[in-house]
Amino acid sequence: MKNILMLALILLAVLLSSCGESDNDSIAQKEIRDILYNLSLDFNLNDIAGIMEYLSDQYLHKGMIAYHFNDLWLDRMAQFSLLDIEVSYIEFMDNKAVVHSNNKFTSAVENVTLSEPEDSGDISYFIRENGVWRIYGNQLWAKTGARFERKGNLLVVKN
Repeated sequence: MKNILMLALILLAVLLSSCGESDNDSIAQKEIRDILYNLSLDFNLNDIAGIMEYLSDQYLHKGMIAYHFNDLWLDRMAQFSLLDIEVSYIEFMDNKAVVHSNNKFTSAVENVTLSEPEDSGDISYFIRENGVWRIYGNQLWAKTGARFERKGNLLVVKN
């Protein structure tokens, strides 16, 4: 009887200690998914100010700062009327996250899907700042030869 009680206590302790990590990841996943959902709604409503609210003040992605991000997304909004973001999975590393997703841009004449973060990645990298997840970029300056390229009619940042 004593062994069964000890085994039950050990099992309970293991279960309780593992809950914290997965709960935190579940909450973080929901928060990031909600941000991307809201970003797609802002895109669909042509609300660039709403999209920019999700950016960190320290945003840097392949040499792009927030100013360039704004221009890139204004260009995308001019080309496409709808954005649907399908998150495949999210990787967490301390207070940072990388979102793997398919971002489908739709207009009356074409559809373009970006597999992120491979194709562009401009909204794939997040950081938790003051308890809030923000789009952070990959924090890399562009290498020589970095440029905007078109995938269909959509501008993407390439190295």
